[in-house]
Amino acid sequence: MNYITDKLKEIYENTIESGIRCESSLETLDYYELFCKAAAKDQLFKLMGNNVCMFNYKKDDDDAIMIIFSIPINNPEESASKNVADRVMEIVRESEKCFVTLDEVQSKEVKEDKFVYITIVKKINGGI
Repeated sequence: MNYITDKLKEIYENTIESGIRCESSLETLDYYELFCKAAAKDQLFKLMGNNVCMFNYKKDDDDAIMIIFSIPINNPEESASKNVADRVMEIVRESEKCFVTLDEVQSKEVKEDKFVYITIVKKINGGI
């Protein structure tokens, strides 16, 4: 059993059942606000050394789950070999392992927040 994929599936299934809804478009996401909302509802998790939260979402009029990872930039605990690009690839690789197909993946660096955000959208109708 793989802890990471098991945890992603567990959070995904719980989000489908009773997760928070996000109505924002992917272009206008306020990551800080979304992470605060998730934390307030006890829906913020730590996985692979990054914070992650999931929201119910609509993509092309289909029900979907939006998964957001936040990767700290210049993390003093981070070793030189584990730079941000490596961590992005690790997140995408583990997400693909878990969900097989991802409907959208985007990466955005927000210098003011000191994070790189990875946003993944997975339509529900395809299952896991």
